[in-house]
Amino acid sequence: MTKYTKGMIALVILMITVTAFVIWLIHDRFFESTAELTVQEASQMITNLYGGSVESIEEKDDIFYISVVRNNLTYDFQIDTQTGSILQLTKNDNKLPNALTNVKTKEEIQALIMAHQKGSIHSISYQDAAEQPQYIVEILEQENLKTVVMHAITGEILSEEVKQPNTSDNHTLSILSSEQAKQIALSQLNGTVEYVVYEAANDGGYYLVEIDGENQESIFQIHAVSGKVMSVTKEDDDSDDDD
Repeated sequence: MTKYTKGMIALVILMITVTAFVIWLIHDRFFESTAELTVQEASQMITNLYGGSVESIEEKDDIFYISVVRNNLTYDFQIDTQTGSILQLTKNDNKLPNALTNVKTKEEIQALIMAHQKGSIHSISYQDAAEQPQYIVEILEQENLKTVVMHAITGEILSEEVKQPNTSDNHTLSILSSEQAKQIALSQLNGTVEYVVYEAANDGGYYLVEIDGENQESIFQIHAVSGKVMSVTKEDDDSDDDD
């Protein structure tokens, strides 16, 4: 066997070895090391990362197109089915045109409550909960305080909870109305009532009533259950009298 033949054989062996090594690298990187995501895995991955709920998911050309609703907004994701990488994220403010425009007003909620519930409305507050905006309505019925949760769009009653007085305690859960709190404050200082604000607390809460008197402004903190004046903050207006 000549040196030329030996050299050619060695060259062929080297080329085969290099080719096999390159094929192994490509196979290892692009085929064996990746596993295609399933629809369930892609959906779970997005909700774990961003919360909300998946409204739709579609696979096309090795890409998952996923729409997620969170806080009344829609987010569109494009995810690589092979690597799980997020290729694109788009926020669509106009994707839910009816989510906010159909929310009932407090007046509409009040009318629904008064048509189906007894007692008087103590407070109405709106909560922009994800996927389900709600109104929290507190109703005073004799000595009971009922909390009603209503769907802000449909008006459906989602839950009701009634707090009854504890007969073993000396106090009652009956809460004063804002008008009663105002009259208590006016009995302490004659003047014009600027505002009445209720602050909730575990013991029944309290009212803040500001009165503009002839020579001073005072803010009265009145316990919402007992009617006791808890504190008075005064702001004198007669600074000219000191001259």
